[in-house]
Amino acid sequence: MKTRTLAVLLFTCMLLLVAGLAAAAQDKSAGKEVAKQDKLLTVVQDEKSMEQTIARYLRTAHSLIVDEKYAPKDPEDLYLELPYKGDPMPKFRITVDSQPLNRDKNSNKVIERGVLINLYTDVRVPKDKTDAAMVAINEWNRKKAFSSIYIDTDGEVICCWILNVLNDGLATEYVYDAVARVQNIWKGLYPSLSEAIGS
Repeated sequence: MKTRTLAVLLFTCMLLLVAGLAAAAQDKSAGKEVAKQDKLLTVVQDEKSMEQTIARYLRTAHSLIVDEKYAPKDPEDLYLELPYKGDPMPKFRITVDSQPLNRDKNSNKVIERGVLINLYTDVRVPKDKTDAAMVAINEWNRKKAFSSIYIDTDGEVICCWILNVLNDGLATEYVYDAVARVQNIWKGLYPSLSEAIGS
């Protein structure tokens, strides 16, 4: 009798353990599931809901670190910042910000919105190396027509990519794709730029 009771108890414990593991696995996969409304970017009128959608998507679908920040002069203008360690290049950051590109002439409503992805390299070009840096940058720009790389007014090299969101919407995955592309651009450009400026 004791053996039978012990076997039933052991069997019950095993069932509970299996059920618990299955529930935990289901909870984990549910946590990674991207909400349907976050999979598509649509044209919005405000300056933060598109960024909030992108932030949720990048965190959920790709487990990225995404900081939400506000423009100093406009507490309603949200932008996203993604920090990266670099290697072999110095640490860098990527920002994601949307801006109105086109408005309806009659209603003044935004009908097209751009998503600007900027990679701030934290590499500054000395004034006496600007010409050499521009040769390397222009050569890269010729090869990669869809990206844009430039030296900012403070000498920092910036890589950028722009996405257009029209009335039909745009899959949010394109933002992740653009983030990955600017990283690859910077990884590809860094060796020749580093050699050109002697850093």
